[in-house]
Amino acid sequence: MRGPGRNSGPLRRMRGRGIAGLGILVAVAIAGVGCSGSQATPQPSATRTAATPSPSAASTATASLPAAPTPTLAGAGLFAPAGSMDAASVNATLLRDGRVLMVGGHDDSGDAVASAQLFDPGSGAYTAVAGALTEARFDPAVAELQDGRVLVAGGEGGTQAPLATAEIFDPSSGTFKATGSMKTARSGASAFRLTNGNVLVFGGRDAGGEALASAEVFDFKSSEFSSTGSMTAARDAFGAAQLSDGRVLVVGGCCNVANPYASAELYDPGTGAFTVTGSMGVGRMFPALAVLADGRVLVAGGNSSAVYEKPLASVELFDPNTATFTATGSMKVPRDGLDATRLLDGRVLLSGGAGGPDVAAELFDPASRTFTLTGKMTTYRAGQTSTALLQDGRVYIVGGGSGADARSAEVYQP
Repeated sequence: MRGPGRNSGPLRRMRGRGIAGLGILVAVAIAGVGCSGSQATPQPSATRTAATPSPSAASTATASLPAAPTPTLAGAGLFAPAGSMDAASVNATLLRDGRVLMVGGHDDSGDAVASAQLFDPGSGAYTAVAGALTEARFDPAVAELQDGRVLVAGGEGGTQAPLATAEIFDPSSGTFKATGSMKTARSGASAFRLTNGNVLVFGGRDAGGEALASAEVFDFKSSEFSSTGSMTAARDAFGAAQLSDGRVLVVGGCCNVANPYASAELYDPGTGAFTVTGSMGVGRMFPALAVLADGRVLVAGGNSSAVYEKPLASVELFDPNTATFTATGSMKVPRDGLDATRLLDGRVLLSGGAGGPDVAAELFDPASRTFTLTGKMTTYRAGQTSTALLQDGRVYIVGGGSGADARSAEVYQP
């Protein structure tokens, strides 16, 4: 899961990173990725169906993709180009029919856009969504609802001010429709669907670029937002992931303080409250999180400096049973603004991230707790918008970098 970056003053979550000396102009993700979320971040979703229909709209780009692997993944990794999108820094969400929805983003001048596209992994084609977003949004919070529709909330509007409005995409009609507004205007927030079907939206930044601690819940039945407990600290550039028991883990971040947080907290849907849990061994901005098959959470990389001077290679594991973090080796390459995606065989793909010129990705094996390099990405990507694990086991990676790279995508075949 990913987080925000700086753009001429206030901390903004711009999702593609251009490197200039030690300064990193970030076009960020997630989070999630919340400020990452990514977060990206790995977002729980309902069981995927097998059908993958072709898009109905005219194709705007077609990529030649490698053949899909079998569910038993093996062999050296292979990255292949997957075409380009109409906008940069979009948020990618896997739909139940296997397609990937891209929403939000910005144009070449940095202004938010209202366009949306669908990517078909089977054909490699991009199609424009006939019914665009109800308003331009950059860096919104996105989560799939339990009926397969997609909630898109907040983000930065055309005036570069955060939005409180929200809307829902219906895959069956291919249209967006406005829904209830959030209590707080926020951009760069994180969103997770809870076990009861409601959606938790938290963190992000206000109009002054300051990190927010507040959180709210979208009720999928009434289509209204209501306030819930706030985080114990205002966090931006944090990482977040949903545990197997439905709670939401939030780690690290910044940015109303001098240095990144090492602290972590948990949101309990049953009580509607965030509580402090164990602390990491080091403060981290822009870490990537992935929930392992055994329920532990991998927390990888990030930056230990609020001015992006210290990208990290170190990795920790959070154990929900003991509420503790344990060091578990280091990546081959320091990575800040990376993505972590759990593959079908349980390994974790660590891709992208600023910290070095190498475009190599790597795999974490939970059984041996080892890191190995796997293939080379088609281009240098840092702060990429998001990744999506496709139904056939491949990984779709969107955006990152600058220029044309901010619009490009690629697919990883394990």
